[in-house]
Amino acid sequence: MVFVNPVHLASAMQHERERFRAHHPRSKDLSVAAQRSLLSGVPMPWMARWPGDFPIFLDQAQGSQFVDVDGNTYVDFCLGDTGAMTGHAKPELAEAIVEQARR
Repeated sequence: MVFVNPVHLASAMQHERERFRAHHPRSKDLSVAAQRSLLSGVPMPWMARWPGDFPIFLDQAQGSQFVDVDGNTYVDFCLGDTGAMTGHAKPELAEAIVEQARR
């Protein structure tokens, strides 16, 4: 049987939290600002239960990837709602929306 040393686990978790904060300074700033206008600083209550000290704020998305405000790129494995159907910012969909908006 393998046992996890709780001291080592706590140390690894602390290291990861420090690394997260170091790689997401702009998201941290935006999270602090969001606390002034949103309950728990997030648009939906369940978002406050995500791991980490604060949420990641996104800058852009294309297909199955998105980029946060700190320039980190991710593959979106949580594709929810319309993103799951078409991906993010599909050019053909954007063009169709623009065409309809002109009408």
